[in-house]
Parts: sequence; C-alpha cells; structure tokens
Amino acid sequence: MKQKNSTLILVLFLLGIFMGAIDTGIVSPAREIIQNSFGVSQNISTWMITLYTLVYAISMPIVSKMADRYGYKKAYIFGIATFGLGSLLCGVSNFYGTFSFFLVARAIQAIGAGGIMPIANAVIGNSFPEEKRGTALGLVGMIYGVGNILGPTMGSSIINIASTSHWGWIFFINVPISIIILLLSIKLENSSAPTQKPMDLIGALVLAGVIGSLMYALTNLDFFHLADSIKTMDVYPFLIIFIVLVPIFIFIEKKAADPVLNIKYFKDRQMLIILILALIVGMGMMGMIFVPQFAENVLKLKAGSGGYLITLLALFSGIAAPVSGKLIDKKGAPFVLLLGFLFNISGTLFLAFVTTKSLSFASVLIGLALMGLGVGFTMGAPLNYLVLQTVTKEESASGLATMSLIRSIGLAISPSILIGFVVDAAKDLQPKLMEVVQTGLAASMPKGMKIPLNTSSSGNSEAFKALQNADVTTIVDMLKKALGSTLPPQVKPLALKGVDSMSDNIVTTFQATLNNGYSNMYMAAAIIAACGFVAALLLKKKTIHLVKE
Repeated sequence: MKQKNSTLILVLFLLGIFMGAIDTGIVSPAREIIQNSFGVSQNISTWMITLYTLVYAISMPIVSKMADRYGYKKAYIFGIATFGLGSLLCGVSNFYGTFSFFLVARAIQAIGAGGIMPIANAVIGNSFPEEKRGTALGLVGMIYGVGNILGPTMGSSIINIASTSHWGWIFFINVPISIIILLLSIKLENSSAPTQKPMDLIGALVLAGVIGSLMYALTNLDFFHLADSIKTMDVYPFLIIFIVLVPIFIFIEKKAADPVLNIKYFKDRQMLIILILALIVGMGMMGMIFVPQFAENVLKLKAGSGGYLITLLALFSGIAAPVSGKLIDKKGAPFVLLLGFLFNISGTLFLAFVTTKSLSFASVLIGLALMGLGVGFTMGAPLNYLVLQTVTKEESASGLATMSLIRSIGLAISPSILIGFVVDAAKDLQPKLMEVVQTGLAASMPKGMKIPLNTSSSGNSEAFKALQNADVTTIVDMLKKALGSTLPPQVKPLALKGVDSMSDNIVTTFQATLNNGYSNMYMAAAIIAACGFVAALLLKKKTIHLVKE
C-alpha cells in the first residue's frame, strides 16, 4: 500500500496505536472505583478487564481479515469509530448507566481496538521500502510499549484531576482523539485484495468460540494447583469447548474458499517459530506488571507508590524500540530478537539475585533498565517485521493479527504462572513471623512469664488471615492487631510493646520472605526469555519465501 505522505501515515496510525495501547492498562487503577460506583462485588468487577481481553482477542483476526478483503482504510476507520463510540458509552455509564451497560460499552471498545494494531502495523510496514521498514516499525514498538506501560499512570492522573466520582473521563479522553484520527483518515488511500470468494462467516463464528473458550480457561487457570484448578467450572467446561471446536475449525478452514485464519501459518517453519516467539514475548511482558509491588517490598515503600517505577521501565523501553528498528534495517530481525532476549535474561536475573539482596534503588534501576531494553527490543518491531516478510502482502493484516493473538494468549497464561511464586512464598509468612515474635517475646518478657500465642485455632486463624493484605510498611501494625485480638487482656499491653521493640526484625522477615518469592518469579521469567533466545536462533536469517494460499 503506497501513500504519498508517509509522515501522515505515521502520525495517523501511531496516534491510533497509542490510544489503543494506553486503554489496556488505564482501567487498572480505576477498577475498584468503578466497582464501588456500580455497587458490584470484586469477582464481578473483574469482567470489566476480562471481557475486554476476550473480545479484543476474538476481534483481531476477524477485523484484520476484513481489512485484507475490503481495504485497510475502511477497516481502520471502522476500528477507530467503534473504539471511540465504545469509549463514549463507557464514560456515559459513569453518570447514567448500569454495570451491564458499562460491560456492553467495554465490549464495543474491544471490537474497535482489535482492528487498530494489526492494521496499523500492516499499513506502516507496507508503506515503507524494506530497507526502512524496520525503522518505521521501531516507532510502532516504541509508541505501543510506552502507551501500554503508561496506561495505569495516566489512569491515576486523570482520576486525580477529575475526582473518583467522575472516573468516566478516563474513557472520554479517547473521544476527541478518535475524531481527530477519523478526520485525518479521509486523506488515506484504500487498499485491498480484490476477491470474488465468499467471506468465511462460519469460520469466523467458530474461531470466536475457539479463542473465547481458550482465553477464558487460561485466565482462570492456577498453574500452581493445576489438578484442582482444571476441575473448576471456570476452567474445564471451556477447555472441553476449545478441544471440541479446534478440529471443527480446522475442517471448516480447509474447505473455505477464503479462510478467516490461514491454517498454513502453523505449517510453515518460519511462521511457526515467529508464533512461538510471540507466545514467549507475551509471557515475558507480564513480568512488568509485578514491578511496582516488587519495588515497594524491596525499597520499603507504601503500597501504591511504586507505580512511578513503571515510568522508568517505559523510558528504557521507549529508548530501545526505535533503536531496534534501525538495527533491524542493518542487522536483521533475528539479531535484534537475540539481543532483546539477552537483555531480558540479564535484567530478570539481576532482579532475582542482586536486587533482592542489595535492597537499593540503584539495583532496582539497573534491573529495570535491562528489562526495559529487553522489552523494547523484543515486543514490537522484530516480530512485526518477520511476519510482513513471511506472509503475502495481501494477508499482511491477517498475519499480524494471528501473531498478536498468540501473543495475547501468552499474556493470559503468564500471570497465573508468575504470581504463583509470590503466593507460594507468602504461605511461609505467618509461621516465620510468629517464630520471630515467639523468640523476641521469650527474651523480653519477665522470667517465668509466658505469652500464649495460639494462632492455629479457628478463631485466631481468621484474625491472622488479614496479614495476606499487609505490605512492608504496614506489617507491624497489622501483626499487632492480629495478636491483640487473640491475647488475654492481662498480657496484651506488655506483649504488644514487645512487638514494637522487634519491629525491625519483623519487617526484615516479611521483606525477605516475599523477596524469595519474587526472586523465584524473576528466575522463571529469565527461563522464559532463555526459551525465546533459543527459538530466535532457529529463525532463518533472511526469508526468501512467502506463506501462500
């Protein structure tokens, strides 16, 4: 697709990418506010994110196939207009709607978002000569990465300005941006692959079922308690639906004149490796979402104040992304991927073994810098470049959507795996803390005086459950509160005074226990990156063939 004004193309599509990218995280800081606004439970409130993720994943390959058939301009305008409408309705629901209305609006938003990223990548990639394609896609990676990471920070800022009772402004802000993009889109040329073949509507419907069932099951799967987790109603029925639908979908696509998803993508060696890399990159990206909590524990920060460190991560990612594009033009995409995975391995191992021991801001910064550079080198440009190099030009959007879909599956799998290490470590908190308290009280109490600390009885056990919500700055007070509800009145004042005297030991024990979990989590992230490094070695240095019908 050749355009006369390359600058217009970049501005137009990068603006859409940034708008779509920030929205994936902008809701996170407002989730509890929105939940309370509608008076729904926490379990139900998670649907504002889960539904968006599901519909987004489903819409990507379908809208992208429409783009390949009917033109990128038409599909992009549809995506932006739908996203803008959904954003408007989400904002309106703050004042006039119900939670059900809000969820419908989020679904409309997601349908539009699913068509923005793959189409933008396809147009930008195909609008520049191959020797400059990497540089252009590097800008895409920078905008997407920075937008994705800064989303939560922007959400918090908007809420602080507009107030919690006007959370709708985190969605209203998309409306003027959408209008500007739509006005600029008038100057775009439309490009499509003329075909008389019928649209694969049945395949699209079955594909929606395949993606939706798999993503929902993965979202609810607990990999640390896999056997028990699979048996739950939120997992196994949807896995069964997925298993049943996959062969049906393959059969339909083999018979379809113009399949919505090209099954040959999974048969071509180069494309299959690209999809495996997309899955690994998606899994690795989720290590970023635990950075604020990790930094808070390491640096003894108040809960919620570690979010600014995500800005540092975004900064290094934003620096690496355009550099990766220029390196692709000179050294090739496989080289950049290998470099990115090396940065990821170095950063995650540094966080796991150095930061958790040194407990300094400098060590956090070094780890985040390495990790941010790794994300910037792997997340956007190289995979997009490889897909455009591997599929036919007429299937650019569909190929990129398939890659993005597989990456989204990686995003869905990863949190359940990584957070499990921290949750597993947290199980040791109560016994280790009580050991510190027992030892400290035994040394500080008058001779012959014993403090009964029975935390195992049903009533006392409930009192100590609150410790799972503690952080490094509140653990002493919460522990005193839990102990206070279980101790006899005659010994309570003396015992609680003794707890105050050992507060440093309590904090250190809490910090070290959770850091052990974070250390294991980042080691797992390093192993995931190492798998990506090995997969990147298998890529062909230069693709000389295309995936064809």
